[in-house]
Amino acid sequence: MKSRDLQLGTLRINPTTGALNDKDGQPLGLRNKSKAVLTFLLERPNRTVAKTEILDAVWTDVLASDESLVQCIADIRRLLGPDARRILETIPREGYRLNLPPVAPTPAPRPWRGAAILAVSAVAAAGLFGIAVSLGLFSPASWPGPVSHVGSNAGSAPVISSAPPGTQSTEAYLEVLQGRVSASRYGRDESLAAERHFRRAIALDPNYARAHAELGTVLAVRFENDWNVLDDADRDKALFYAERALELDPDLWLAHYALGRLHSLLEDFETAEAHLNTAMSLQPENEDARAYLAVVQIFRGQPEAAIEILEAVIPAHPDPPFWYHFSLGHALYNAGRYEEAEGPLLACLEEAGTSPYCLRYLIATYGQLDRPGQAMEARRAYAALGLESGIGPMLSLVQFHHPEDLARLRDGLRRAGVPE
Repeated sequence: MKSRDLQLGTLRINPTTGALNDKDGQPLGLRNKSKAVLTFLLERPNRTVAKTEILDAVWTDVLASDESLVQCIADIRRLLGPDARRILETIPREGYRLNLPPVAPTPAPRPWRGAAILAVSAVAAAGLFGIAVSLGLFSPASWPGPVSHVGSNAGSAPVISSAPPGTQSTEAYLEVLQGRVSASRYGRDESLAAERHFRRAIALDPNYARAHAELGTVLAVRFENDWNVLDDADRDKALFYAERALELDPDLWLAHYALGRLHSLLEDFETAEAHLNTAMSLQPENEDARAYLAVVQIFRGQPEAAIEILEAVIPAHPDPPFWYHFSLGHALYNAGRYEEAEGPLLACLEEAGTSPYCLRYLIATYGQLDRPGQAMEARRAYAALGLESGIGPMLSLVQFHHPEDLARLRDGLRRAGVPE
């Protein structure tokens, strides 16, 4: 190895040329954005770099998602070998740290930092495109055709010379983006709005697999939250759309993810796990399928297995969604680890202050920890949501518990002073 090369795990980097090689000197490939992320971190060795700082620097002319950055980090770690997570460290809720030897190399030039792809077409599409990226619906590197900017102003809207991914209909694609915006907001009305957008996308392009999968997923979430009008009808609709998505695109990870959630709600846990494992293999850098696999373990009465999964998943995600934290708090509570459950449940409420799930288990946790003042405060917050706060109504909203888990929750609520 030439003396000027930097060794990081099993990866060799030439700081002059930017060339990447394995331990045997064989050249390695890395996507341009992933290489740009690596170079940016090389310039800032041995310190925590905020994810927003990386996103702003590498995706200079497009709104990028956390998922885009996570995919780049995963690309880099695949080249680093067994010590990847030690070398390229995730700092939970902050960013990443590249741990280098004492002498850092001179960073390589970055010819790969080119203009990224932006929006779909037309003025109204420009804003939604940023949403597309931020929601993980679109990866700039995956767009099949070229784009060009109108005018010389860097902020001008781009024009797309080919169809958006997965459909020939730009209008259908925009409906999916709008549906994702609605679906990302927690609530029954938002769920209904998302359904309308996804249905319009399907009407515009009946073969749009992503639209079917999104609709199946939003119906599954509605089923989980008891926002249904007709349980059997919503269940059948959700299965229909998720299965149709799979027919249209057998390799669409979201279709398998939707079916994994749905089959878990039908208590067909083996089928649920099979779909979630397939989703993970198709989209290994999206942590949702892995996190939901932990939820299935909770449903199966295996909280320790769920804890093991979630304690690996949450630190790997730059900004874990609220349900990751709730799932960990839920599993810790079911395992009788009440002191540890409090932190994830509070983290859940920091991101979703009106989540009844988090509040119910926080009330029970404070009951088990004999903290009546904090239990009363959590009870007041729960009552403010307009929900019945007796033990019976609370337990009626809890799905798929083994008898001992249900008994443990009842006991915690009783200790917290919740009336029968």
